[in-house]
Amino acid sequence: MRNTLSADQALDLLGLRAGQSVLVTGAAGGVGAHAVELAHTRGLHVTVLAAPADAEFLAARGADRFQPRDDALAPTAYDGVLDAAGLGAAALAAVRDGGAYVGLWPGREPEAERGIRIAALDVRADGARLAALSGLVDEGRVQARVARTYPLGAAAEAHARLAEGGLRGRIVLVP
Repeated sequence: MRNTLSADQALDLLGLRAGQSVLVTGAAGGVGAHAVELAHTRGLHVTVLAAPADAEFLAARGADRFQPRDDALAPTAYDGVLDAAGLGAAALAAVRDGGAYVGLWPGREPEAERGIRIAALDVRADGARLAALSGLVDEGRVQARVARTYPLGAAAEAHARLAEGGLRGRIVLVP
């Protein structure tokens, strides 16, 4: 749930209202995918920047528009950008004058320009928010991306697979 809480708090920092547009970079990642789902539930118009192989996955989570990550971003096209890929200045260029930019790594955010509000997420513990987000999971509006499940007795195999990298989602150990 940490990724979900991170996405939720990052969207709060953007401060966008229903009907506004948001670009989520790194949209197929742990925080990015939940940001897409939560932005959709907030009534935002969601554009995602990700690999073409993730287009269907992201559409199922509420993306309104897909942009391949290797294509150039349209300048000043969005009310806000949640930069889960750490693109910095390249993502900032996609924000409209007076819009908002939120990155996930404090200290790595680009310099403010054109009246754009800049913020970096510093996730805070929030039990009440986690309970509300758990409700969205129960409703099926937020979904975990599970790459593979392993029985608890195969924990060593699961760790070895995790060490290989390249997973699209989490590994889950099942008792």
